Amino acid sequence: MKNKIWMAVKIVVLILVVIWIGIIVIDYFNAKNGREMKFCINESVYVYSANGEKETRDGKGFNESDYEGLSYTYECKGLGYRSYRYNRTDTNPPFKAVEFGPFFIKERQSLTNK
Repeated sequence: MKNKIWMAVKIVVLILVVIWIGIIVIDYFNAKNGREMKFCINESVYVYSANGEKETRDGKGFNESDYEGLSYTYECKGLGYRSYRYNRTDTNPPFKAVEFGPFFIKERQSLTNK
């Protein structure tokens, strides 16, 4: 009887791990292709002014066209991962990039401003 219970626990854990890996893979490819990420737990948009001041906004329903002409960083926190979408025009040189990694990565900052 113990063996059957132990085997059932192993199968449930294995299924949960496979689902978790699937979630990460789906959001990874959505991030890299510039599409909306499906499994974000928390979303934020950091908008930067010309003098480098940072304003935090809610990122739910993020759409790049809403932030056209602004310098921003979009952050998505998921189950064990984070993704950043950068459109930083206030830095020298300006950059636009996507970063996807483990939950402990931090937003990259430039040391020089225009």
